[in-house]
Amino acid sequence: MFMGGKNTIVMHNTCEDSLLAAPIILDLVLLAELTTRIQFKAENEVPPGTPVVNALSKQRAMLENILRACVGLAQRTI
Repeated sequence: MFMGGKNTIVMHNTCEDSLLAAPIILDLVLLAELTTRIQFKAENEVPPGTPVVNALSKQRAMLENILRACVGLAQRTI
């Protein structure tokens, strides 16, 4: 995958909760790898004191909008 080498993901599930989380972990690994390929243009930095968004639906919408921008689609408003 990288420079002709092979990557292996090894997962050890020790209980049922871990087994149920395995697809989510794989999705996070794929998303993390995808984000390493995205180049952001930092025109406006976030000013200090900006509130952090902890709402899952808003975070998911932000992530969808970033992925939509990567393929050239318009963003959706929340």
